[in-house]
Amino acid sequence: MKLKRSIGWFGIMCASLGGIVGSGWLFGSLYAAQMAGPASLIAWLIGGFGTIFLALTFAELSAMFPISGGVAAFPIFTHGKLVGFILTWLTWITYVVSISQEVQSTVLYMGHLFPSLVQKVDNVSVFTSFGFVMCFCTMLFVILLNSFGAKFLANANSLISVWKLIVPFAVVIVFLITSHNSDNMGLTATSTQEFAPYGISGILSAVALAGVVYSYCGFQHAALLAGEAKRPQRDIPLALVGSIIICMFLYVGLQYSFIAALPESALANGWSKIAFVGDAGPLAGLAANLGVIWLVTVLYIDAVVSPLGTGVLYVASSARIVQTMSQSGNSPKFFSKIAKSGIPMRAIFLNFVVAMLAFLPFDGWKSIVSFLSAALIFSFAVGPICLVALRKQQPERHRPFKLPCYQLMSFIAFYICNLMIYWSGWTVVWKLALTVTVGLTVFLLTNFLNRSRIDPEHIATKLDFKCALWLYPYMGVFTILSYFGSFQGGTKDIPLGIDFIFMAVFSFVIFYMSQALCLPKAESDRNTASLLAKK
Repeated sequence: MKLKRSIGWFGIMCASLGGIVGSGWLFGSLYAAQMAGPASLIAWLIGGFGTIFLALTFAELSAMFPISGGVAAFPIFTHGKLVGFILTWLTWITYVVSISQEVQSTVLYMGHLFPSLVQKVDNVSVFTSFGFVMCFCTMLFVILLNSFGAKFLANANSLISVWKLIVPFAVVIVFLITSHNSDNMGLTATSTQEFAPYGISGILSAVALAGVVYSYCGFQHAALLAGEAKRPQRDIPLALVGSIIICMFLYVGLQYSFIAALPESALANGWSKIAFVGDAGPLAGLAANLGVIWLVTVLYIDAVVSPLGTGVLYVASSARIVQTMSQSGNSPKFFSKIAKSGIPMRAIFLNFVVAMLAFLPFDGWKSIVSFLSAALIFSFAVGPICLVALRKQQPERHRPFKLPCYQLMSFIAFYICNLMIYWSGWTVVWKLALTVTVGLTVFLLTNFLNRSRIDPEHIATKLDFKCALWLYPYMGVFTILSYFGSFQGGTKDIPLGIDFIFMAVFSFVIFYMSQALCLPKAESDRNTASLLAKK
């Protein structure tokens, strides 16, 4: 049974907006200010413009292949089964963990109102037994919402997305009207603050670690729902780029109003130790300090609506990735089954189980977001690579949206991806490398055990080890550069500034290798035709 093409332009746009405006805006302003001070405004601009380059590559790919779970299919078209599995594995892990992240955000935020949900352990808020029960119930509710079908999901999300945009814009306006202390920006003669107290390193670290990249990564939901778009050729590029621009204005405005509304007492110990009553839920706490009680109520309601609205999208998107993995032979065929509602419910319930287990390894919002940011960007780096490869492999295929100067634009997008991962620092990159290694192990073990039972209906039955030769030095050298780099956990042996040059050369070499080692045209066409026939 094929997915239903029932979502219009507004629904696709709202899917992207809904993915971007999740828990990031509820926490990101505080963490970005702690890492970069007032210069955190620049971090949101860097993150937004960098994501636009990446989104443009996915605009061409998603309009050319308007299929659900496209991010899982593109590397199979260009580099075969092994590369496709590794990048799809990473994407799936991050999307499923993101479901946990959004549910966690809601329950943690509610912990301020209902203390029985959370407890402090080593100064970190963790769930009580009752809190875990609430996480389970909340997760189950999100799952059930997806059972009503794509059209219902899109219509409901359109309403949620409107709410999710109105509330943060209202916060910006109310904060600016209620308390606008421009001296906090550190740009006036009377100010006691510095605009960039931690320099360029603080700004770039905030991009990667404070939830900036994580927030913008939600744009991908529009591409993943391409298979259900009525007019994907027009809707997908417009929704991807438009949603990022809208949210960039929102996040910059929110960051400025947050900084300008901070009382002097909150900055008594410096930007890295911002503290005020209720800062566990920073925006609600700040609104309470300003005496805007009605806004506090609205923010607590939004702490449920925004993260859970985004969580619903991650459930839908991750299920479509599992479906595509199943169709390509990288997960059991059982999960490719589509329910009568047009939703892959078997894949959704698999993700439910994994998402519940994902609560265990992470001890806080910032910890999980730092990993998710790097992992999402690493998996998205396949977009620029696949775009250029497909221009060579399938030049005759109709492209409703063609990226101008595609080679240069794709390389810039790939370079930006690598920089954002590098800015995460060694403490995050080693976990990313471990996740990729586990994925490779799973792939090799699965294919070894099933070597005598290859399903002829699966696409890309060859393992395509040769086409993956660029992936090993990509992750290996990246890990080494991160270890000796100037960001969190690194030895700082590579000076800041010089590392940009190293990363540019490294990116160029890997980009060239990925194009030299892509599949021959015949195999690319065969993989593409096989998968498209199943959509």
